[in-house]
Parts: sequence; C-alpha cells; structure tokens
Amino acid sequence: MKTALALTLPIGALGFALLAAPVFAQGEAASETGDMRCFNGYAYTLQGGEYRYTEHHEQQLSGDKVTAWDVDFVGRDGQIIATKHMDFSASDTVPVYTLEIPADGYSEGIRHDGDTWTMFRKESSEASEETKTFKIEPTMAADSGFNALVQQNFDSLQSGETLPFKFAAAGRQGVVNLKASKTGTTDFEGKQAVVFNAELDMFLVNYFVDSLTLTYDPQTRHLLEYQGIGNMHDASGKVYPVRVTYASKIPDVARDNGAPADGCGA
Repeated sequence: MKTALALTLPIGALGFALLAAPVFAQGEAASETGDMRCFNGYAYTLQGGEYRYTEHHEQQLSGDKVTAWDVDFVGRDGQIIATKHMDFSASDTVPVYTLEIPADGYSEGIRHDGDTWTMFRKESSEASEETKTFKIEPTMAADSGFNALVQQNFDSLQSGETLPFKFAAAGRQGVVNLKASKTGTTDFEGKQAVVFNAELDMFLVNYFVDSLTLTYDPQTRHLLEYQGIGNMHDASGKVYPVRVTYASKIPDVARDNGAPADGCGA
C-alpha cells in the first residue's frame, strides 16, 4: 500500500495560492505525453463542500524537472476565470510567474532581470501596480515552487528534521520566514499520511489566516490534495479557503459544470 505525506502549514493568505496553489499539484491522475505532464485539480469550498472551479495544469518537463507550468482555472460555467503561467528556467523553487483574474483586473507575480528579482501586484485594472525587489536566498520558494522545495527536502522532512525556509509572497508584497517540521501521522483516502507543521515569526501573524494542508504520495512525491487559502476571489474581492483534490476521475459535479478533460491540450 502506498503512503501519503500531508504537510500542514499555518500560513494562510500568503498569496501563493498556495499555490498555489495552488497552489503546486502533481496528481496521480496526470497524463504524460513526451515532455508534457497534464492533470486537473477540483476545488471545493472548505465550508459546505460546494464545487467552485477546476484547475487544468499543463507542465513542460526536462527529464523529471518542471521547466514551465500553465494553469487555467475553469469556473462552473465552463469558462476560464483565471490563468497562471510559471517559468522555472532561472530557479527550481522561485518561478517567474503571472497570475491574472480578468473579471477583477487583478494580477500578481514575479519578474526576473539579471540579478534583480521583483514581485508585483495590481489589485484592479484601475489600480497602480505595486512592486518590491528581493534577493534569492538559499532555501527559498515562491508560489508553486514550494512543491519543488518540499520534494528536494522530502527525506529530511520525513525523518523529523526541521526545514527553515523563506517564502516570497507576491500577493502580500513581502518575504516571510517559515519552518516546516513533522508533527505526526494521519490518514488520506485509506492511505497512511505523515503530517508536518510550518511555524512563522509572530510579528508576521497578520499575514495569515487559516492553515494549509498538503497531502503527498511519498513514492512519487506528487501532491494529492490541498486544503487552505485559494487563488480565486469571492464577491467581496477576497481570497477564500478551498479543498483541491487531484482525483483519478473527473467528479460528476465538475463534469456537469464544464470541467475540461485532464489530458494535455484540453
């Protein structure tokens, strides 16, 4: 029987959706075509379990390394409500990326020019763009690059070591200090899971709201489920917590609401 790794991070509204949310997924339902890996994530509200949208992921690969990553967020009417493009050519864990939500005029991301790294955020089409420069440091991640950081440190996390790291949160225009460590075990869909917790500096507590839970398969080191703050905005323009599952089959509720197929090119 496979086991799963669940990583719980009390780091709420970092703006990585966390990807990232997305926030960072690579589910078992992925289909691979040459140098591409494609899969879906199905997002539900944490309270009430209402289906909200499907994430359609298409990754470009060089061997096992993700070099570029595109995500379309497809709403309940089958229309694309947001897009995200990530480029990992300069860093495995800090991608150059842009997230855009056209209905809100919202965008955020990271740019890279030589030695200069800049995070940016634009709250609406009428708003001025906010920017902040930062430096790449050892053990640092941004957006879905946190997935690579977890994979790179998988063995040490499972063995009980603490992982201090920095996170560049473009949606909050800041770099925060976190540390991940093992706290126990749990169960995920009949598979044994290991739970990790990430603590933060207390003076940064206003950055955060809810915890994040990431469930990984330790054999493939792929993310199976995410629970925590999402990328999408509610009617008031605020991000809200979601559960995103990378299921092996498209759920009926997602199919009935226009979810794309999980293969490449969908």
